[in-house]
Amino acid sequence: MRNLVIGLLVGLGIGLWFGVNLGRDRPFYANPFRVPSLAEQAKAKAGALVEKGREALRGE
Repeated sequence: MRNLVIGLLVGLGIGLWFGVNLGRDRPFYANPFRVPSLAEQAKAKAGALVEKGREALRGE
């Protein structure tokens, strides 16, 4: 009985780890608790802004 409970807890932990990463479109083995740095966030937002600008200029 004890092994069953331990197995369920380990399985739940691993499932949550993989599920959070897959939900965020990241590799399943990545650290789900890692917070992107301010520089990474700024780079991602600037890239999205450039893409929106390109689409606006092209009239898409």
